[in-house]
Amino acid sequence: MSNIRDVAKLSGHSVSTVSRVINNQSYVAKDTKKDILDAMEELDYHPNDVARALSTGKTYTVGVVLPYINIPYFQKLISAITKAAFKEDYQVTLLPSDYNEESEIKYLEMLKHRAFDGLIFTSRAISFEKILEYRQYGNITCCEDTFDYPISCAYTDREESYNKVFDLLRRLKFKHIGVTLSRSEKYSQSTKKTKTSYKKIFGHEVTTQHLYMGAQDFSDGMKAAKYLVERDSDLQVIFANSDQVAAGIIRQLMVMKLDIPVIGQENLDYSRLMNFSTIDHKLTEIGEYAFWTIFEKEIVKKSIPSEFILRGTLIKD
Repeated sequence: MSNIRDVAKLSGHSVSTVSRVINNQSYVAKDTKKDILDAMEELDYHPNDVARALSTGKTYTVGVVLPYINIPYFQKLISAITKAAFKEDYQVTLLPSDYNEESEIKYLEMLKHRAFDGLIFTSRAISFEKILEYRQYGNITCCEDTFDYPISCAYTDREESYNKVFDLLRRLKFKHIGVTLSRSEKYSQSTKKTKTSYKKIFGHEVTTQHLYMGAQDFSDGMKAAKYLVERDSDLQVIFANSDQVAAGIIRQLMVMKLDIPVIGQENLDYSRLMNFSTIDHKLTEIGEYAFWTIFEKEIVKKSIPSEFILRGTLIKD
């Protein structure tokens, strides 16, 4: 098995120069670099990744914490992060958490022990205070607003986007409005901001008969449609917490032969195929910026404007 000294001997260059080429450290003349790469190919030499990480202090790997792998919302974020990482020859390690605090702390411990060059939280159960305890061990970025905490983030102002949607529904004189949410506001900023926005626009909290909790996927959307219609036969519109949930709601409404407009979130393929309104929270841009902030020395907070996309029968002639 060939080693770095064999590459140096065959190429006619020093071991230190070969090492600089392997680890992309400092400038090496093009001809010299070609000699070394040709020698590596001829000898079928492959650098030891562990040794490389020890010598450079980099793993060329970013860890991405996500609660679920099979939810389109997180898939879209992961796709954006992975594409950005690929361009920089970085690998992405997916770290499913199921919103389990112990799992998330375990991943922070892995960062502490240099398993990754940085960590991205697409969503979380642990507090920002706990995340801050590990910032000294590597850069950490969140795909949500971290407010006054010194933690980098890439996010969109969801409360602003919810205000726009609820204000539109108010101006259209909708009063019987169903709302679906995934988690308690204690753990979810999105839930908290949805409720805050609803109260701000309508002057009162969303009632329990118009609120369905625990909606995460298509089948939950179907259950939500049944639940909301059973509790209010005069239901006029449903604001769903994701396009996947919205698609399930629409499917169930079709079965029930009800023509109730539905608004989703994230501008996924569901909304285009089934032609319903949605909020595009720019997950692709958020994922890309989240990756790039890993390499910033200073705290970076990037706010990305969302977009409301009007489709379907929300506004009828």
